[in-house]
Amino acid sequence: MGSFSLWHGIIVLIMLAIPVGIGLVIWLIVRAVRKPAVPAGPIPASGPPQSSAEARLRELASLRSKDLITESEYEEQRAEVLRSIQARA
Repeated sequence: MGSFSLWHGIIVLIMLAIPVGIGLVIWLIVRAVRKPAVPAGPIPASGPPQSSAEARLRELASLRSKDLITESEYEEQRAEVLRSIQARA
């Protein structure tokens, strides 16, 4: 009766593992539910900065010459750039 058997060791490990496992599950749930922190500074504008119309037209011509965009896509984007120039004027 005075000895500590293997079965006693297993029972002690199980009794310690249950609360640790429950705590781990709770921690994971809280971590998954927690919302991300709001940045302190201003939110940067999405997308690349607006370039000049001339640079945009050059870029479109380059894409068309490399066959990365179709002729119709080129014409559509070119017309949009030209409209933006007219809207500013």
